[in-house]
Amino acid sequence: MWLRIKKKLNNFLILSKIIFLKKNKIYSDKIFFYIPKEKLEFNIQIDIKKINFFILNKDISINSFFLNGLWDKNKINIKNYHKFNINYKSIYEIYVEKRKYYESSEYKFKSKIINSGKITNRGQKSLKDLKKYFISIDKLKKNIKKNGYISQKNLKTNNLSDEIGVVIGRHGEIIKLQDKFGGTHRLALCQILKKKKVYISIKAIHYKFLDSNIKNKYKVNLDDKMLALYIKKKLERACK
Repeated sequence: MWLRIKKKLNNFLILSKIIFLKKNKIYSDKIFFYIPKEKLEFNIQIDIKKINFFILNKDISINSFFLNGLWDKNKINIKNYHKFNINYKSIYEIYVEKRKYYESSEYKFKSKIINSGKITNRGQKSLKDLKKYFISIDKLKKNIKKNGYISQKNLKTNNLSDEIGVVIGRHGEIIKLQDKFGGTHRLALCQILKKKKVYISIKAIHYKFLDSNIKNKYKVNLDDKMLALYIKKKLERACK
């Protein structure tokens, strides 16, 4: 009982400090000190046409769910994604340009790793493993063509956050993360197959987007989770 009371009291103090800082227009890094480091990422279904940008790994550091800074200014039009990601590029090479899987950029890159005696980031140790990997991509393509994009939740997997990894910019832009956050092959396949709906996993939100959506709402009991849910509902409405 005491622990629950202590937790509620602590949340109240955190909220009070955030409200004080915001009311007094103290928009410094101090405000981030009071934001709990709780994992707040969430998934939503959106129209695939809402994904118009991506960002390079080197241009963003996700150390909190709510991010400040100019990182979103470095976003790049999604039309140029193939120039920076061989996984994305290879899907188009195989299914649009009709190349053999072993002629794709991803295969060439990963086969070099294997032939040098190393293991790929997907765990392939041999060219046989690599072939199985491309067979699995082909199965994924057929599945998406038949059933559309199915969420990890509906697939009943253990990794529910393994959707198309994105961040939200200051103006609400949905920005695809370059790599290491999932969904690159699925995004390309859905684009090629002209599927309208996909699932994204939101890894971080620019604090200015958050700020612009909670102005004049200081009397509402907003802790971080409630803020995330508020943003989630707004994004779901915007992305329908």
